[in-house]
Amino acid sequence: MLLAVTGVLWAWGVDRVDDIGKVIGVVAALLGLPPLVVTAFRLRWGTSAPGGVSLAEAVDLLAEATRRQWEAESRVRRLNDPYPLPVAWNAAGPDVTEDWRLLRTFAEQAPGGPSNDRCHWVDGSEGLSGSGKDIEDVFLQRIPTRRLVVLGEPGSGKTMLLIRLLLALLRPDYRESGGPAPFLFALASFDPTRQDLRTWMTQQLVQEHPELRAPVEGIGTGSGPRDGSVARALVESGRVIPLFDGLDEVPRAFRTHVLQAVNEAFSSHEPLVLSSRTTEYGQTRVPAWDAPAVRLNGVAGIVLQPLGVEEVIKYLARDAGDGHGASTGRWSRVANVLRDDPHSPLAKVLSTPLGLFLARTIYNPRLGESTGAVPHPDDLLFIDRSSRNTVEAHLFRVFVPAAYRPHPFHPCPWSLRQAERYLTFLARHLQSKLAGRPHLAWWQISASFRNRHLILAPGVAGLLISLLAGLLLGWPALGGGVLVVALLCASTVVGTLFSPVYEYSGPNTRIGWLPNPFVAVGAVCGLAAGLALGLPFGLRNAVTTGLAAALVGGLAGGLSANVPTTSAVDSPRDLLAADRRAFIGLWSTGALTAGPVFGYGTRPWLGALCGLAFGTLLATGGALWWRYSVARLLLAARGRLPWRLMHFLNDAHVHRGVLRRVGTVYQFRHLTLQRYLAHPEHPSGERAAGAQRSP
Repeated sequence: MLLAVTGVLWAWGVDRVDDIGKVIGVVAALLGLPPLVVTAFRLRWGTSAPGGVSLAEAVDLLAEATRRQWEAESRVRRLNDPYPLPVAWNAAGPDVTEDWRLLRTFAEQAPGGPSNDRCHWVDGSEGLSGSGKDIEDVFLQRIPTRRLVVLGEPGSGKTMLLIRLLLALLRPDYRESGGPAPFLFALASFDPTRQDLRTWMTQQLVQEHPELRAPVEGIGTGSGPRDGSVARALVESGRVIPLFDGLDEVPRAFRTHVLQAVNEAFSSHEPLVLSSRTTEYGQTRVPAWDAPAVRLNGVAGIVLQPLGVEEVIKYLARDAGDGHGASTGRWSRVANVLRDDPHSPLAKVLSTPLGLFLARTIYNPRLGESTGAVPHPDDLLFIDRSSRNTVEAHLFRVFVPAAYRPHPFHPCPWSLRQAERYLTFLARHLQSKLAGRPHLAWWQISASFRNRHLILAPGVAGLLISLLAGLLLGWPALGGGVLVVALLCASTVVGTLFSPVYEYSGPNTRIGWLPNPFVAVGAVCGLAAGLALGLPFGLRNAVTTGLAAALVGGLAGGLSANVPTTSAVDSPRDLLAADRRAFIGLWSTGALTAGPVFGYGTRPWLGALCGLAFGTLLATGGALWWRYSVARLLLAARGRLPWRLMHFLNDAHVHRGVLRRVGTVYQFRHLTLQRYLAHPEHPSGERAAGAQRSP
């Protein structure tokens, strides 16, 4: 690269050896800065800067953010519209739960004694049966250890029940200020063979609430991203009550490891909830011929029951507005079939909250829709109803067309064909590129491309622009454009290679100046690099270059792309905007600082080029917005994603019900829907997910 720069400068008339040496020294010093930039990027994980928060304040902020999030999500999911489904449950069998006498012993021997009143404990597991709002009493009072396993068939309402329990635990009449806060963790993204459970929980907290990267008041940051952050401290101090959702969504080979990880991370008196499909949980605990059985310690269990036929009919008719105008009797023929055979595959599918959600979305008119524009429920009588799988496959197949049918209040800017293509790509992206994980995060869209493709794409565009400029303005303009593109690509390569683009760190919230020892280290290393690289071209040039490199090195050591903050980022759009501002701030600071420094005493255009290159290096290494933007444009040009991706995701969440939002990431409404869209021929997705994440 130095030879190329020398040749270009010589062609432009810089023919004095002293000038060329000075230029080479400056560029060489610039290329010697990446190790210093790595020092600056280490600060992404938090520092001992002022502004730390106490754990009591942090857990209250987390509880409030969680409550707002899930209350809003409950409205979007229409969990209470037209009324909450009366999901009921019975106690699980002894093969699932701990012996009741042991549960009482565990609770009585816990440090500080039981966490609830003994007088509310039931005498045995048979006292756990209930329905609806009873779940909070079951968890808080009836179970001595407050450790619960929720089992049920696919789509039986396990996640819905966990959301209701979470909101109940956040009510002021239960939770005191500074007390533990519940948090819903989707186990589908946990790989127990590669991750520690508490570290993974910390990552999930930070991913959904980036403000939890802030340092804890009075705690140092240690030597890595796990030490000193609010998220880690909340997990380690027991201020987060984990609600683990979807053990069955973990590949079968890993489920036993998950149970073992939970046993190792939490003692038998620490409260938690875990949900799973009944069959998959039973298979998890079956030991191999040469291994002992693994079961969750200190837990009681309940099994969700299917809804009754009359409950299903009443709910669907009420949601359709039965008794009001043209909707009267809309479900009458289907109701007769269900009453005649309450154990038919159709009845089994509709007896689950998931089946009811699909049916009401497809066959019931929404506000502003006419009944004539909506498919009639009688269509269910003419499909293949030979098995539960065929009925579910039909509902999944017609769900997306129903979600994107024309609506008078929420017009859709995409055609049904486009929406299906975009959703299919996103589902396959999660299944193939992200190992079946449920989190649809905007900064992981770039996983569809290799780093070199992300760098070459804007480089090719820059070369085309340079060629056009050369044709219009003359060939010297082409040479200048090529030089600029080469510098930008080189800076982007270095920034990409040294940037900590890890799932833990994620996007940035803001930038700032953080005084720390790395400022002095960066300045000293920059001075040494500048002197060494400039010395062959004269002492005066070496001193000039060394001082310039020292200034820029100090900047690299003190500038942080992620100043910890306690201000919440409420949505994926907010996080994208914050990371974009961080990118612009890093680029501007680097360019405006390094440009004048390197341009002093040489030529202005050289300072401009150096500032441009250094600003690009800082920005590409310290923010993820550019990766997302390049990947989004490439995928949109190929027709795989819309040009306005965030608008599409928000519409799919708020108006279509295809996606749900968890913190700053999206998920498909149900993991089965994600797997169906990715692999219609294998809607369970078990083989694909297991194959990609096998050890």
